[in-house]
Amino acid sequence: MKAARWIIGAILLLVITITATLQLSPSLGNWPLATQASTPGEVTITYLGTSTILISDGETHLLTDGYFSRVSIPALFGRIEPDQQRIRSALKKAGIEKIDAIPVLHSHFDHAMDSGIVAQMTGAQLLGSASTAMVGRGSDLAEERITTIQTHQPYQFGDFTLYFVPADHVPLPRPIEKWTGKGEITQPVRPPAYLGEWQEGRCYGVVITHPGGSLLIQGSAGVQPGELDRYQADYALLASASLGKQSEYYQQVFYNETAGAVGAHTIIPVHWDNFFVELSEDVKPLPWFLDNLDKSFEAMANRHDGDFIVLKPFQRLTLTPPEYSEPPADTAASPLAH
Repeated sequence: MKAARWIIGAILLLVITITATLQLSPSLGNWPLATQASTPGEVTITYLGTSTILISDGETHLLTDGYFSRVSIPALFGRIEPDQQRIRSALKKAGIEKIDAIPVLHSHFDHAMDSGIVAQMTGAQLLGSASTAMVGRGSDLAEERITTIQTHQPYQFGDFTLYFVPADHVPLPRPIEKWTGKGEITQPVRPPAYLGEWQEGRCYGVVITHPGGSLLIQGSAGVQPGELDRYQADYALLASASLGKQSEYYQQVFYNETAGAVGAHTIIPVHWDNFFVELSEDVKPLPWFLDNLDKSFEAMANRHDGDFIVLKPFQRLTLTPPEYSEPPADTAASPLAH
């Protein structure tokens, strides 16, 4: 009986310790926050947590990934599904009514799970890998609204042109990779489903060009060397989660093959927030238990000669138009370095 009480006490202590650890998060206080207000009619970006970014010129609206359910850690051990109330709340708060395209950067739950539902709610075209297409089908999105992309091919929406570029996922401990799914999705995922059914599939970065500014969005801190060498982008929105846990060599390669490759003058970190809690303006960074925000940010900022700024959720930033003269209209969307 005494031994049983000791075991129960030890389990409770472990649960309390883990719970407390998950509440401890680093601070953004040491990092420069964006302060520039948006200007109507120009190209703006709005950070909406994880690697969900709204890009708009006032006429055409793009939304990468579109993940808003933000499932809690305990819930990940059972079947999960999109939280339509959270999705609608976030879309309303961000002022999103219509989306033209949702490019998905890979098919893990925290990128793709909500994508089909968000596409239905906003009338968007869903673009991504064959695995992402299966997620869309599992959400009963019409087949004509699903595009299985080809890398390095242009996809035009208004004055925006999108180029999907092969990338990799940041390395994770093998048990985590196995749990979250490292392979391809071969059948429609019909929620509720287990976490691992949203397999990673193919990973991409996406280069988005527009006469008002260009950007690279890298949804995970992994690359395939040389794939971005042909592109130019003014801004690099780079996933920071787990980057600080990688070696100095890995961090240098990641920088060289992203912001360095495209010649970005500004780096904006993404996927730094605690995506296991509901999205809010004051959401905290990932807990210490899962990431070291300062080391992850330093891995980018300390290697970059330009600006490094942080966007908080729902904050909008106007892109600075490129200084070079725009080429004729038929080549304005070219991603080649200028």
